[in-house]
Amino acid sequence: MKNYKILTLGASGAGKTVFMASMFKSLASQGEHGFYLEAEDFKSQRLLNNIYKNLITGKWPETTRRSEISKWKFTCCIKNRDLENFPICQFTYFDYAGGRFTEMDEEDSDLKEIIVQADAILGLLDGRKIQALMNNNNHQLFVDFLKKDLLPIIKCMSHSKAPIQFVISKWDLLENDNFGLKEISDRLLEIPEFKELVRNRNQEGSPVRLIPVSSVGSGFATPQPDGSMKIIANSIPRPFHMEVPVSCVIPDLLEKEIQVNIKRLTTISNEDIIENSRHNKLLHNFLKRVLRSRWLIDIVVNTLVEVLVSNILDDDNSDEQNQPNSIGEEFTKELLKTIDNLVFKKIKTIVEAEKQRLA
Repeated sequence: MKNYKILTLGASGAGKTVFMASMFKSLASQGEHGFYLEAEDFKSQRLLNNIYKNLITGKWPETTRRSEISKWKFTCCIKNRDLENFPICQFTYFDYAGGRFTEMDEEDSDLKEIIVQADAILGLLDGRKIQALMNNNNHQLFVDFLKKDLLPIIKCMSHSKAPIQFVISKWDLLENDNFGLKEISDRLLEIPEFKELVRNRNQEGSPVRLIPVSSVGSGFATPQPDGSMKIIANSIPRPFHMEVPVSCVIPDLLEKEIQVNIKRLTTISNEDIIENSRHNKLLHNFLKRVLRSRWLIDIVVNTLVEVLVSNILDDDNSDEQNQPNSIGEEFTKELLKTIDNLVFKKIKTIVEAEKQRLA
């Protein structure tokens, strides 16, 4: 099964560990989201649940040690119409000390390697600092946001080809001040580096999303003058939008794989087809024309979607032993069969017309 590496970039205090625990708590069962997450083992599940339980008792998780980079493996699953569980993919989530990221030096090869190898990157923006940016009432927090949060994240994203998203944590603070997502987006786009990153990604056809989340919900904690958050006694966490980042990451990753496969299809070289006959020349020219066409790209994408759905929501009519080993194998078979049928049907028509012309 494909395992994607998902990295969340964020400064100290942005809430990366709480974000992860709250995400798992929100997605531990399928519910209305259409999918759910399973932890790699019981130990991981217990640790994540304990982080969340400690929140209820008024304790934030301990600060991640600077030398520590922890890996959390999750399996994303769905239930089909018969309530059978089907794993779709796995992803590894990395947690680390925020200070290690913002103060990363040339010798920190471990974190750099993770950034380079990441299949998707989430930039976690501290909602408390966004609040200062929008209200323009705390210059130090604003400076911290630019230097320690946003610019280091943008720098890493600019050197990566992986899909990216920005996630605003502590959205309840901004919601309490009646700030809307469009208003915040417009303000961020006034920052030249942010605007340039979004523009470059849009030109590449890779969307940049701005996702508001709250790991604990409204009325659970209040901001303190030093930038920390104090838990309100007897309050209960009510996280919201925690399913959205993962819901966006998976389609982005699949779309990237689709584009890679399409690119492979469209790079047929002259050496791939032996041009020693009229038939092969016709085939070569036809392929070069048709593989540039938008309608074939649509067929490729539609075929992939159909195959994915048929593998996930398959009925019990086929023998299990005859099932493909993976979605990738099934996709390859169906894709090649679809293209073969289209190409050679068209080639046959062209050849028959050519024979009649020469008769």
